[in-house]
Amino acid sequence: IENSVNEYPSLDFGGWSYTLGFGPQIGPEFQTLGGRGEYRYYLTYEDGKVKKNRVKRTELFVTDTRFTWAGLAGKYFTLLAVPDQTPYRLSFSNMPVPGLPEASQFYLTRPIIKSARSKDLFRFYAGPITPRDLGIYNKADKNAYNLQDLNLDKAVDSSALLGWLETILKFLLVTFYRIIPNYGVAIILLTVVVKLLLYPITHKSFESTSKMQALNPKITEIREKYKDNPNKMNQEMAALYKREKVNPLGGCFPLLLQMPFFFAMYGLFNKHFDLRGAPFVLWITDLSAPDSIWNFAPTQLPLLGWSDLRILPILFIVTQLLSSLVMKTPESSSNKNMKLMQYFMPIFFFFILYDAPAGLLLYWTVTNVLTAVQQVLVTNLRQNKPEAGNLRIVDKPNGKTGKNGKNKKDPGNNFPRSKK
Repeated sequence: IENSVNEYPSLDFGGWSYTLGFGPQIGPEFQTLGGRGEYRYYLTYEDGKVKKNRVKRTELFVTDTRFTWAGLAGKYFTLLAVPDQTPYRLSFSNMPVPGLPEASQFYLTRPIIKSARSKDLFRFYAGPITPRDLGIYNKADKNAYNLQDLNLDKAVDSSALLGWLETILKFLLVTFYRIIPNYGVAIILLTVVVKLLLYPITHKSFESTSKMQALNPKITEIREKYKDNPNKMNQEMAALYKREKVNPLGGCFPLLLQMPFFFAMYGLFNKHFDLRGAPFVLWITDLSAPDSIWNFAPTQLPLLGWSDLRILPILFIVTQLLSSLVMKTPESSSNKNMKLMQYFMPIFFFFILYDAPAGLLLYWTVTNVLTAVQQVLVTNLRQNKPEAGNLRIVDKPNGKTGKNGKNKKDPGNNFPRSKK
C-alpha cells in the first residue's frame, strides 16, 4: 500500500485500515453440520500452543492477542492464515448468513498504517487437515517457501488422552492398506491384531467366565439351600469363589478393556482423511460415513430422526448380544446390574452408534465375532481338559487300596479312575 504523496494513506475506518475476511464455509458445501460427524473448530496458535476458541452463534468473537497463525478446522479440511508480525485483530463468526444456516468465517483487521508505503504479507493454507500435508512447513527444505517451525500440524485434532494410541492404530491401518489396498480389509486385519495383542489379558477373563459356567450346579445348589438366608448365601458364594479362585465380575473385563481402543478407533475412523470415500464391499461405499441400504428421506422416524436403513448397526447389536450370551455366567443371570450391562448396553450403543462411521462399526462387529469364538474355544477346551481336583479313585470289589491307589494283591495294577 503506497500513497502517491509522502503522507499516510487515507485508510481509517473507525481506527482500522482494512479487513480481510474469509467465508462463509470451508468445503465441501453443506447445509447442516453433523451428517458425517462434521465439526468446526476456531483455532489460534499462541506461545507455542494451540487454542480452541469458543465462538457463540449469537455474537462475533474478537481478540487482540498476538498469534502465529489462526483459522478454521473441520473434519477433513482446514483454512489457516499466517500473517506477518503486524498486530492484526482477529475475529471469528459462526453466525448464519442469508441462505446458509451454517457458516464459519474469520477476519483479520489491520491497524492504522503509519507510513507512506507499507507491505503486508499474508500466507494461507487451504487443504486437507493431515499431518502429512501440514507438517512440511516445519522444515525449510520440505516446502517451496523455505518456511520452518510453523507447527501447522498442531491444527490436527487428536485426543489428549488417547492420541498416542490413535497414532499407533493409524500406522498399522496404513501398513495393512499398503499390503492389501482395501481399507475394509485393512480394518479387519487391524481388528485381528488388536485381539491378538489383548489375548493374554482377555484369556484370563474368559477362563474366569468358563469357570463360572462350570460352577453353575454348585451355585444353584447354594442358592436353593440358603434361599431364606441371603447373608449366609452370600457368605457361601464368596467362599466358593475364593476356593475355586474365580472372579464373578471377570467376564465384564474384556468389554471394559476394549473401551480405550473403541474411542481411539472412533477418532481414527472419524477423521482419517484417506478413509473419506473409501469403499469396502457391496453397500458400504464410504467407510468414513454411515452405511445405508435404503434412504427414505424426507420421511423420518419419529423421535429418532432417522431416514436411512443401515445394516452394520444391526449386525453390531446381533453380534454384541451373541457375545454377551456366550459369556453369560450364573452370576450374571441373577445379578440385575450385570444383566443390565450385558443386554441394555448393546441396545444403548445401537442407538448411539446408528449414525457412526461404517469403519468403526465394522471394527466392533468383527471384534464381537472374534470374542464369541474365543470364549467358545476356551469353554470347550476347559470342559475337555481333566483336572486333578476333579478325579477320584474308585475301589474294586476285591482287594484293598493303598495310598497310591494300587491293589495290595497286585501292585502292578492301578484302579480305574473316573471323574467326579
